[in-house]
Amino acid sequence: MKFRCERDSLVEVLATAGRAVGTRSSSQMVLSGVRIESTGNLLSVIGTDLDLTVHVSTEAIGITDGICVAPAKLLADIVRSLEPGAVTIESEGEKIEIGAARSRFSLRTFPVDDFPSLPEPPEPATFLPASGLAGALRQVVRAASADDARPLLTGVLIAPEGSGVRLVATDSYRLALRDIQGSDAFSDTSQILVPARALAELQRLSSLVSGQKTADSSSESGGEPSEPMVGLSIGAHDVTFTAGQVKVSTRLLDGTYPDYRQLIPAEYPNQLHVGKDSLLDALRRVRLLVKDNTTPVRLSMRQGGVDLTVVSQEVGDASETVDADFEGEDLTIAFNPTYLIDGVEAVAGDVVLLETVDATKPATVRAADDTDFRYLLMPVRVS
Repeated sequence: MKFRCERDSLVEVLATAGRAVGTRSSSQMVLSGVRIESTGNLLSVIGTDLDLTVHVSTEAIGITDGICVAPAKLLADIVRSLEPGAVTIESEGEKIEIGAARSRFSLRTFPVDDFPSLPEPPEPATFLPASGLAGALRQVVRAASADDARPLLTGVLIAPEGSGVRLVATDSYRLALRDIQGSDAFSDTSQILVPARALAELQRLSSLVSGQKTADSSSESGGEPSEPMVGLSIGAHDVTFTAGQVKVSTRLLDGTYPDYRQLIPAEYPNQLHVGKDSLLDALRRVRLLVKDNTTPVRLSMRQGGVDLTVVSQEVGDASETVDADFEGEDLTIAFNPTYLIDGVEAVAGDVVLLETVDATKPATVRAADDTDFRYLLMPVRVS
């Protein structure tokens, strides 16, 4: 195998596929490598840990067709360190050679036959709007659990909702919910549970935002360019997202997701309208005194504003007042400050609406004029 490719393009391809490479201890050393295949002027790079697979394609100057499996991180680091310009990669036997300008590297490769035999990712069966999906992932994935002892909570539920789809994630302390309107992607599927890790990788893809893929050909017929889309193909046990020249495939989680709807209060008697940036700045300042996850921030809501207080027995205390509009009975409620900041950060818009029932029931953080995204947060009981 031998091909030539521009350094920056090659770095992006290797780094993107390398995100799926197994980082956990594994007896299969080959999983620490990426499979590189050159066919004509098409270069394909695959990284996998068997649960998550990233397949990237790009154009290159093909010289000799072939396949090799090279150490993912080391190869990416080497190519990234080279001078700008063309990079030539050639593999033969048990080694791969990397050359650019006056730099030359030679690395040992893994046996190609040891790399898992992966099926070709299917073509997308339906599409989701790229901008809506990118925003939804940014808002929802943060609420999924990182505790493998509760595998269902490490996933994001994607299910039909009204005329669109809904994404839900929870770690049992907070819950993020986002509706994407106007998509029929799940007309033939009840719901799927996708590992949050896979969606976090999908979120990072620059092509997700730039939207190289569209669902129709309106631009070809002289109309306005259509909304950039992300392809979606759902199998019996896996799902594949296609964003530009990148395909992200992952195994689906198996099980029944908790009934999150019963957690949402029917109504909220108390509503606090507050500037997003003002609240975030104040929360970040008072959180400086928080040294562990057991120290909450107290919010005392009243007419005209909200008082933020952190009391740390070992460090000291901090307080700040933020101007706000409040409707309801005066209320003091406490939250984990990190979880609260996560929710406020995820809100789109300049004004945050904090809805509460009392000091013990879940509160909701959302935009003042939009209900597509809601972030439920359990209060912390304080004396």
